[in-house]
Amino acid sequence: MQNLYPLFERNRILKKELLWSLRDYSFAHLQLEYQEYSQGILRGCDITVRGDKLVVSPGIIKYGPFICLMMEEETIEYTPLEQMQFLKIKAEIDRSSPDYIAYRTMLLLDQNEAKDEDEFELCRFHLRKGAQLRSQYTGFSDMITGYDTINLIYGSWGGLGGGSMAPAISRYFARTVLESGNSQPEDRSFAYLCLSQPGAVPVQALTAYVRHRSMGGWDKAMDNLSVYQSMSTIIDEIQKGEEKGLSSRKERRRILVD
Repeated sequence: MQNLYPLFERNRILKKELLWSLRDYSFAHLQLEYQEYSQGILRGCDITVRGDKLVVSPGIIKYGPFICLMMEEETIEYTPLEQMQFLKIKAEIDRSSPDYIAYRTMLLLDQNEAKDEDEFELCRFHLRKGAQLRSQYTGFSDMITGYDTINLIYGSWGGLGGGSMAPAISRYFARTVLESGNSQPEDRSFAYLCLSQPGAVPVQALTAYVRHRSMGGWDKAMDNLSVYQSMSTIIDEIQKGEEKGLSSRKERRRILVD
């Protein structure tokens, strides 16, 4: 097998074979990079609230074997409905042209938790009338707040070895761990892994860490909610240990002064 690399030099003509190679490399690179990933959201697609609109940043989605690129920011309007709403990305395939197959993505906001095969959940929220939707959190446990808050826990993220958790959650966990002086070496090692990943943390690494850290549950399957709850418990233990350490140091200083 040979690879053709065009020489972009003056007075040289790009032949059709070279143009074809440029086309093939651009598609093949993405396909090869993500061939071992499960389908779902792979990169980007960060969600922010802008007035009465949800804004989704550019990103990459894998639908079946194909990689779909969201090259521009997308927006969709929302209103309070006093019930759970689900923001999804819908992928469509258009085979009407004899010259190409078109893969299109669009945002969809509905009240149906179930997803079709071509739909991927970005977030969910329950917005009450008169309240303001928010995408910023006051702490790690705030990410599961039931009302008026963007919930990323159930997002359809693809990763190595299977579906995984939104990078925004694992990165928030990692930053919280590294800011604490009471975190253990294994916590910090996992935090570095989370922050070094361009996309979702591989599901095997994620579940192995929380199971080992929680000392149990090896025989049970873990969904995104149970993984998040375990991570939240770990954060609580770290922060409580830090508070105990501070209290102990203060007490020792007080005794020395007396």
